[in-house]
Amino acid sequence: MNDINALCARLGERAAGSWQEEAAVWLLVTHGHWLPELQRTHLIYTDADGESHISWWNVAAACLNAGDGQLAGTAEAWQVLRLACVLTGSHVLSLAYLYTLDEQNKRLALHAMAWAAGGHEWAAGLGLLPPACDVGANGPAPHPVTD
Repeated sequence: MNDINALCARLGERAAGSWQEEAAVWLLVTHGHWLPELQRTHLIYTDADGESHISWWNVAAACLNAGDGQLAGTAEAWQVLRLACVLTGSHVLSLAYLYTLDEQNKRLALHAMAWAAGGHEWAAGLGLLPPACDVGANGPAPHPVTD
């Protein structure tokens, strides 16, 4: 298992039980751009017990200054990151430009919002994603989508 796959598994385990965090982690994993970027900038850390955490407060702060800090991404990728922060239920960020997402990323965003609102099974039942992008309730698996 490579480092990103292992990180995805640890983040999925950590998020398990919280639809909101599960959805946020799934969105970042499936989108593909942000986990390596967050890891590179130390916004993902592993504690002494081996659990990985996303520093959501610092990620949300970075979203307020998109492009002015260490994190790098396209305008579309920033929309995905903002949505992931909002899905955790702890952050208020503008989602005014979600309409700029391409169709595939809109589907990811809609699926993640449905997951946060009703759980994985309910979101999967809506049929927003092709089967290759969906994951089980046990957590995310990487299916990178280009941004």
